[in-house]
Amino acid sequence: MRALAPRFPFHYGWVIVVAGVLGNSATAGGTFWIVAVYITAIADDFGFGRTAVVGAFMVGQVLFAVIGPWIGGAIDRGGARTMLLVGSVAMPVALVATSFATELWQLYAGWALVSLTRSLLMPIPYNWLITRWFEGRGRQMSLGLVTTGFAMGGAVVLPLLAWVESVGGWQTAMIGSGVLVLVLHGTAALFVVADRPRDMGLHPSGSTSLVDLDVVEGGFSSSEALRSPVFWLVSLGLLLFFLGQGSVNNLIVDFFDSHGIAVGATLLAVTAWLRMLSRPPLSFVLLRVDRVFLLAMVVALSQAVATGVLVVSTGDLGIGTWILFWGFGGAFAPMLEPLLITRAFGVRHFGAISGLVAMISFGGQVVGPIGGALLFDVTNSYEWPFSLYAAGFALAGLFWAVSSVLIRGAAHRKRAMRNGMLDEHEVAEAT
Repeated sequence: MRALAPRFPFHYGWVIVVAGVLGNSATAGGTFWIVAVYITAIADDFGFGRTAVVGAFMVGQVLFAVIGPWIGGAIDRGGARTMLLVGSVAMPVALVATSFATELWQLYAGWALVSLTRSLLMPIPYNWLITRWFEGRGRQMSLGLVTTGFAMGGAVVLPLLAWVESVGGWQTAMIGSGVLVLVLHGTAALFVVADRPRDMGLHPSGSTSLVDLDVVEGGFSSSEALRSPVFWLVSLGLLLFFLGQGSVNNLIVDFFDSHGIAVGATLLAVTAWLRMLSRPPLSFVLLRVDRVFLLAMVVALSQAVATGVLVVSTGDLGIGTWILFWGFGGAFAPMLEPLLITRAFGVRHFGAISGLVAMISFGGQVVGPIGGALLFDVTNSYEWPFSLYAAGFALAGLFWAVSSVLIRGAAHRKRAMRNGMLDEHEVAEAT
């Protein structure tokens, strides 16, 4: 591929993007979206209650979040290709091993291994690669496009695996997931992926230099980022944002049922398709967007409006408003974390910082749905939970607004210059 890459009629970085979309769709479809199918199928097969089975997948999610900073740091030091190579074999092995589980402890152990190995494949590896292969606004657009794979996992891979499960059982679907991951990720890691453009004799897209962007652009170390108030504002904003996202997606069908609306699952599916189909064109919009924090604020506001409207009205107008704002606004959701991190802290230590942010923001995805369900049990209504989710989205936007002010402040810009992110002229302007 090294010999062919310079002859491509387009920059080779776009091949990396396509590989990321396909790989992320396989991983997300086989380890995230399909869980809803596994819970019922495995509980019925084992004869256990739903709670015991859900616990196995929740433990896996916790492990996936906790290991993120270490995986990110390892990728910063040794590149993403090695992780992808190991993960493309390790995760299929874990999936196949889990498919042979006949007792609950085996399911817990197997899915824990699946979740740990999933961190080798998504989301950090391909996001990290994009930060090396693209520069400037082209990087923003590419980060948006590569997240399309997550939506494809739900819209394309999930129906396929659900059909396999209906025909051959959850064990066959799990093995099929492993084969899909092995083929897509393994092929990409062996024949497509290179950690940096200079490994293939190329320069990053948007640059004319063969020097690595992490050297040219620099960036905060993870310890420096942790000492910055911007890090905590960004992380807490993402915690609140994904708390609302995860909670509404998990509870919306029951919300509609409680209002006598029987097509909640269909309405949710419509928003999922809107997100998937709109994500590519919206990613191209990022070529013209320079104020990433302002974009994040607008997205948070769109989700606050969508959720708040349902509290006020579940009539045709309310549901239509929710579909539009939740669908189109939510299309930007997976892009926010890498966009905010690279804008605030640069690319040199993107992997480690991204892992730390994800570990913090993950807490919201655990607390939000459980808290919402408890409030419903107490009040027999989703008015309070959904009102709180809407307020959380608005607060996330406020945190990012404060962050946008701080990163333009003298203190943050001076630290950025010391880490190679800004030149002295820009710092002088800030002071």
